Amino acid sequence: MTALPHEADAATLPVRRPRLSFGWVRSLPKLPVAILVIVLLAGVLAPLIQPHDPIEGDLSLALKEPVFNGGDWDYPLGTDHQGRDVLSRLVAGARVSILIGFSVVIGAGTIGVVIALLAGYLGGWVDQVLSRLTDVLLSMPFLLVAIAVVGAVGAGVRNLMLILIFMGWAQYARVLRGEVLRIRNADFVRLARVNGAGPVRLMALHIFPNITNTLIVLATLQLGTTILIEATLSFLGLGVPPPEASWGGMLNEGRPYLTTQPWMALIPGITIMLTVLAVNLLGDWLRLRLDPRFRQL
Repeated sequence: MTALPHEADAATLPVRRPRLSFGWVRSLPKLPVAILVIVLLAGVLAPLIQPHDPIEGDLSLALKEPVFNGGDWDYPLGTDHQGRDVLSRLVAGARVSILIGFSVVIGAGTIGVVIALLAGYLGGWVDQVLSRLTDVLLSMPFLLVAIAVVGAVGAGVRNLMLILIFMGWAQYARVLRGEVLRIRNADFVRLARVNGAGPVRLMALHIFPNITNTLIVLATLQLGTTILIEATLSFLGLGVPPPEASWGGMLNEGRPYLTTQPWMALIPGITIMLTVLAVNLLGDWLRLRLDPRFRQL
C-alpha cells in the first residue's frame, strides 16, 4: 500500500521531545543567591577550607592586620586578640549559623505544619485549643523570652536550637491554618472524601501539597530571622559558648577594639548583614514568584 504524501512527510519529521523549562532560574536575584551559595559552601566545607584552627590561638600573632590594611596573605582577614585567624573563625561561624538556622526552620516548620493541619481541618474544640496556644506564643516578645530561657537553662547550641524551635512554630501555624481553612472545602478535597479518603490521607496527600508554596516562603524568611537571633544571643553571651566560633561572638569580641582595630567587629557585622539581607531578598522573590495573586500582576 502506498503511503499518502502527508503521511510520508509526517513519518520523516523529527520527534520533538518535551523540554524542561528552567526560565525561572534566569529571574533569580543573582546577588542574594550568590551570597547564600558562598555562605552555604563555607558552612558545609568549613573543616576542609579553614586555613587555620578557628579555636586555637597564638598570642604572638595577636591583632595582625588584614591584607587590605597592610597585612600578609597568611592571615587575609587578620587575627583577633588571642591570635586566632579571623577568616577561619568566620568560616566556622558560617557552619554554626547554617546548622542552627536550618535545624530551627525544619523543626519549627514541621511542628507548625502539623498544628495548622489539625486545627484547620478538624476545627471545633481542636481548633480552639490549638489557636489559643498559638496566640499565646505569638503574644510573647520572641527575643526577650529567648534571652530569659537561655539564661535559665544555660547557653549551648542544642539548647538554643530547642528554644528557637519552641518559639518559632507559632508563625507557621497561624499563617498555614488560614490556608488549610481555605483548601479543606475545595472540590478536589470533597471528591477525595467521597471516594473514601480518611482525614490523615486527606491532610497528607491533598491539603499539604497545596500549602507548600506558603511554607517555603515562611521557611526562607524565618531562616534570616533565626540567623539574626542566634547572632544577637551569641553577642550577649547567651548563644554559642566560647571558644566556639560564631558571628555574634566575634562581633562581641571585636567591640572593645572598635577604635584601634575596627575590622574585628566590622567583618562579622557585615557578614551577618549581607547574609540576612540576602535571605530576606530571596524570601521576597519567592513570595512574588509563588503567590498566584502576584503572578497575575
